[in-house]
Amino acid sequence: MKRAVSVVIESFYEDQSMQQSVQGELFPKGDHYYLRYEEADPEMSGTMTTIKLERDRIRLLRSGSVRSELTFVQGQSCRGSYEMPQGSLELHTDTTSMIIDLLEGLGTVDWSYDLYVAGEKSGSFRLKVTIALRQ
Repeated sequence: MKRAVSVVIESFYEDQSMQQSVQGELFPKGDHYYLRYEEADPEMSGTMTTIKLERDRIRLLRSGSVRSELTFVQGQSCRGSYEMPQGSLELHTDTTSMIIDLLEGLGTVDWSYDLYVAGEKSGSFRLKVTIALRQ
């Protein structure tokens, strides 16, 4: 059953932080949940983000003017991709911490990772996603 949710996304990169609030939908499939929302950032207008939340794995999928796929598993290096009209880039994530605190898909997911683009470290990032029923 799909549920309407409010989502707060906090992202941290070096000494910068950004917070955005969006409306989305949450639905279960098997023993994991899917969170889907449209990006609020004007630079990503028309981009739909889907986050697949599993017990010990997070998959971040974006589709629209660009397509990307990132997977996060604590202590593991995972391959990903970023596709745009000009071509594609190979990405890797090394997840350094992951806290999944959800009850029936609602709650907080907080993870930190190093991102590598074409084999070179792009930076260290942290994302915190809070999911609540829409009022």
